[in-house]
Amino acid sequence: MGNRFREKVTEEGLDRDLVQEELGHEVEPERVDEFERVDEPEPEQEKSGKSGKGDKMAKGISKILGGDILGDKLVLNQIPLLLLCLFFLLLLVANRYKVESLSREKMASMERINDLREQRIQMQKQYQKSVKISQIAEDLRECGVGITSGPPYEIEK
Repeated sequence: MGNRFREKVTEEGLDRDLVQEELGHEVEPERVDEFERVDEPEPEQEKSGKSGKGDKMAKGISKILGGDILGDKLVLNQIPLLLLCLFFLLLLVANRYKVESLSREKMASMERINDLREQRIQMQKQYQKSVKISQIAEDLRECGVGITSGPPYEIEK
């Protein structure tokens, strides 16, 4: 809205019809000259010599904060691309979340597998020990030596 007004300002001054169109209501002819020209630089800017990069940046920031940038044709043409980028960004975040949850699940499963392996090894050792004792007991019975059910004792002479 503001850009259209700036482009139509004539060299002689402000046009009454243009001012009325921009403001949306009638303006008295003597009040047309009260409006400032946009094209004329302010005298203090010319003296300070800062009309370069800082002024452009301030205008750019005010254009972004004021919302005028959303009305530019260049930005309007890029909206489908921005929406596509937003979609891909959301897809990336969702995918990252899913992969992270799967990774946590995998780590928990690996930890459980390691615990079960340790348990199996301990049970296997106990089984081998019991098999060894029972095998020794059978061999002793074949030789005629019995296994006592109580604790061993010493024979005194």
